[in-house]
Amino acid sequence: MDEDAERQAEELRRKADSLRDRSAWQAAAAAYAAFLRLRPEDAGMQVQQAHCLKESGHVAEALALYRSAARLRPEDADIPLQIGHAEKLLGEREAAREAYARALALDPAAEAPWVEWLALAAHEPHHAAPAAGGIVLDLTDLANWIHHGRRVPSGIQRVQLGIALAALAGPRPPRLCAMPPAADGWRDLPPALLHRLAHLMASGTAASEAAWQEAAGLLGTLLSLAPPLRFAPGAVLVTLGGTWGMEGFLACLREARARDGLRHVPLLHDCVPLLLPEHCQESTVRGYARWFASLALHADGVLTVSRSTRDDMRRLHAALLPELPVPSAAVVRMDAAPRALPPGPAPDHALLQGRLPFVLFVSTIEGRKDHRTVFSAWLTLLRRLGARQVPLLVCVGQPGWRAEAALMLLEQAPELRASVRVLEEVADPLLFALYGRSLFTLYNSLHEGWGLPVTESLAHGRAVLAPGHSALLESGQGGAVFFTPGSEPDLAEKLERLITEPAFRAEAEARAAAVPLRNWAAVAAQLQAEAERLALRGGGPPRLPLAAGRLHPLRRLAARRPGLAMAVAETVRAGEGWYPLEDWGCWTRPGAALLALPPGDGNDGALRFELELEGAEADQQVELQALRDGVPAGAPLAVTVPARKRIPAGLDVPAGGAARQLEILCRAPGQDAAGRAVGIGVRAFGFARLQEPGERLALLEARHFVAATPLHEV
Repeated sequence: MDEDAERQAEELRRKADSLRDRSAWQAAAAAYAAFLRLRPEDAGMQVQQAHCLKESGHVAEALALYRSAARLRPEDADIPLQIGHAEKLLGEREAAREAYARALALDPAAEAPWVEWLALAAHEPHHAAPAAGGIVLDLTDLANWIHHGRRVPSGIQRVQLGIALAALAGPRPPRLCAMPPAADGWRDLPPALLHRLAHLMASGTAASEAAWQEAAGLLGTLLSLAPPLRFAPGAVLVTLGGTWGMEGFLACLREARARDGLRHVPLLHDCVPLLLPEHCQESTVRGYARWFASLALHADGVLTVSRSTRDDMRRLHAALLPELPVPSAAVVRMDAAPRALPPGPAPDHALLQGRLPFVLFVSTIEGRKDHRTVFSAWLTLLRRLGARQVPLLVCVGQPGWRAEAALMLLEQAPELRASVRVLEEVADPLLFALYGRSLFTLYNSLHEGWGLPVTESLAHGRAVLAPGHSALLESGQGGAVFFTPGSEPDLAEKLERLITEPAFRAEAEARAAAVPLRNWAAVAAQLQAEAERLALRGGGPPRLPLAAGRLHPLRRLAARRPGLAMAVAETVRAGEGWYPLEDWGCWTRPGAALLALPPGDGNDGALRFELELEGAEADQQVELQALRDGVPAGAPLAVTVPARKRIPAGLDVPAGGAARQLEILCRAPGQDAAGRAVGIGVRAFGFARLQEPGERLALLEARHFVAATPLHEV
């Protein structure tokens, strides 16, 4: 543009601004239009003309200009906000909500798009979302974390947030979903809500803050009131966190796989409950064992966060579940630098303002992280070097399972207590500032699936000291200083060198800073590609090996190690006619429930089914009907089950057909001791081939004699 044109354009801009400021909307719009004929690519002036057109009632023309400006400045969060306002004026509520969601994705801290999006989303929480296709990220674990009143994320929640947010910004944004605590199916999780929650989780710690309560409350409302999500053919559900604590999760997964053709590829973070059960809560150990037992039957493949975790999974599965094939696995390393923080004031904390050097240890204070050994080594240094030569040890993390030993040592050693600071709730701005201000970082654990604090330390260019075992050898590869696992003397020796030898520390820092780290976008892209590959290659779940002539318990088995009996109890319950397993057995829901036996060699002949039934609070009539290929096989059997009594029931099934199901029909709802409407209780089931007297005798003996329990099932 020549000088005269530049001068003319500037005069038109000043004229247009003046008219706009006097609310002369039509004249201002005409002046901006004249300016844009000289500078058609000026997105800011397109927005200004659009404002004036909107104010003068020409909303559709304004919307076209806003969209043009958005193409020129796709990272400007204010433009989709204005698009949302225009769409709302035109009565296009869904389009307005999408525009506000885009504004929130660009600036999740902004209040204006959140308020607008919230008003639209909260108005329609009951509408069914369209069927989800392609990659669907399951954030049930993150939703449960929030449901239980937590705001500050742990390592696994940070991984879920990193993957999901990066995937949403990618070329093929996935759908998001989560399952409510009732475990009655997945619900659509709007990306705008995740952006808001992620921003609040990173920027603050108070679970009582009004903004957090508002966002967390909306999450709870959407998950509890929205209809369950359906899946389009070929959809791949990628479960990003642990779900073994949800009793009904696998049943929902089986139903979605049978009904919608859903494929499932979970992300496995570690196998710690099986490797170190003494360092986990008993409920976690037993729940994880049941989940692991059914893994091969509910997954088309498994993603693992490290080679170490993949090898752990393969070794444990082969040893504990030899009857089932080890699931296919792909490694997606969590070697991603933390997400950039949004602009904001620098955190204010005494550790950042003072001159005292400190070493940073980021981890929940629990038995597996072995803070006691770290504290003992620190005490050794204090006594060896003197308090003035030893920096502070800053531990970021809340006390958790089996933290008593470490906290007791801290309490009983005054010189140690004076040299240790414990920070329980730390938001990301302060955490990242502590990384940057630390002398170096320390991480300890008896076993890790990855070790995110090691990666975060390397990303901040800090030397990190960690034990040389499990996946820590991968997360710290090329950058960490390793000490001998379990060796307090070697830990103290390496700490002393990092504290007292600046050259040694500088060399370690240089190695840390040189480690190449990916961003979360690269991790998310690899995860989605590997999930699709595994799902396409999976070919469906393997056949469940179900022995004839045995009585199979249909209850929540309490063993600490996974076994085939757990997989059987979980998997044979088909359809939606069952409540979750309980310690004694399992209730059917009122109506029909299906017990599905997998096809097997020679099992298409005549069979004898046997059930152990449990009565509800009143006498009930139950009808048993065998099905082959979905068609009734033989005559049904009517059984009266007395109240609160346990009775056996047997049904002969003629030969013919490969697929077998047993329909348990209870037309009149009963009631359990808690007052819940139920069908009938089932404690165990079995079958025998009629031409095999030995199998029939074995079933008879199983009902009348107590059999020894293998040690691995205890």
